[in-house]
Amino acid sequence: MKHLPGKHVPGSGKALFFGLCVVCGILIGLIWTQTRHSHDTAPDSSALPETSGIAVTGIVNPVNLTDEESSKLTASAPLKESISNSQVSSSPSASATYNAQSYHEGIMRAAPSVASVYARKIDRDGNPDNSTTSQGSGVVVDSDGIVLTNLHLLDGLPDISVALSDGRLLAGRLIGSDPETDLAVVRIPATGLPFLQLNDAPKLKVGDVVLAIGNPFGVGQTVTQGIVSATRRRVANGSPWQSFVQIDAAINPGNSGGALINPDGQLVGVNTAVIRSHAGASGIGYSIPADLLAQVVPQIIQHGFVTRGWLGVEVDNLGLFTNLTGSISQGAVVTRVHQNGPAYHAGIKAGDVIKQINEQSIIDATELILTVAAKAPNASVDINLLRGPDEHTFRESGKPVEFVSLDFTVQLGTQPNREGPPPTQ
Repeated sequence: MKHLPGKHVPGSGKALFFGLCVVCGILIGLIWTQTRHSHDTAPDSSALPETSGIAVTGIVNPVNLTDEESSKLTASAPLKESISNSQVSSSPSASATYNAQSYHEGIMRAAPSVASVYARKIDRDGNPDNSTTSQGSGVVVDSDGIVLTNLHLLDGLPDISVALSDGRLLAGRLIGSDPETDLAVVRIPATGLPFLQLNDAPKLKVGDVVLAIGNPFGVGQTVTQGIVSATRRRVANGSPWQSFVQIDAAINPGNSGGALINPDGQLVGVNTAVIRSHAGASGIGYSIPADLLAQVVPQIIQHGFVTRGWLGVEVDNLGLFTNLTGSISQGAVVTRVHQNGPAYHAGIKAGDVIKQINEQSIIDATELILTVAAKAPNASVDINLLRGPDEHTFRESGKPVEFVSLDFTVQLGTQPNREGPPPTQ
């Protein structure tokens, strides 16, 4: 039968309807899949538009807050503290890191005990314009007005003033010093002062965080931060009784004599020197550690000077003698015995390797010097040492040495050429 145009064909409506349903189903499926993908997958940062000077490191989904949660946020409340369930990055923000590592409380405990120290000497003509002046820092270590500082700040300058953290400017009097460690003790007429205790902190180790407080360039109390770079250091041409710590905290003119503290605010040293050169060296400063302060300062306060035990030998490290290092792991090699000194009278000889003093192991020459210096003059000490067949054997490189172990009891003497008490002022 012939179908005319415009006439209805049986069954054609159902086919058209079915086709439309299929097309709609496909479109809905595509839209649903794309929508789900966009919600479940973070965009690739490489596909993001370029930004001016900003590196895109990741995408953080926004946190949706309820009205109640929004009302609890204040300017002083960090977002991560207010919303405990929010997802945070594994790398803390700059502000979070700073808060976690802030040294504020320790600094505030120590800062009131740090003072500024001024010294001056007016020329004989009495003209103040021709006077010699010095400015540095100091540390109050006793509530009754005992201030530690560096001797090089005061040397030859009799007019001393101390500016306390509370604003008072008081006249100071030098009561004693120790040139070997560059320490001086000044007394000021004040009581009830905040102070830092000596030897109250753990011994410093390489890598420990330290903070230097002082008055650099006279600009006012300033704090710099660093770490302990090395221990048992000696300033160039310094005395053998120095056992300083090397730090990389910035030490500038005016910092000398200031406090070195740990993050808890405990006194761990007094800053004394910094290496400077025409090449612009930086990051090498020295501080007198608290354990050395505890040995020296009480003597200065009591006597005005420091006395040290003296064995009467010159010593060097084992590493300088290749024929000894294979058989001996630690000790100090005696290279010279002073005639009529304590060691000479006890029978100690050049070439002996001192291993122990009062059963304390001696690691190297520096430890021997410091151990003996910490003893009182006239004190008796027991020394254990190793001795070769003759005193010249240790100088013969490559020749193996056979040792015997010997014990001596030595009565120490007093370090010769000791600086006497400073003149009273």
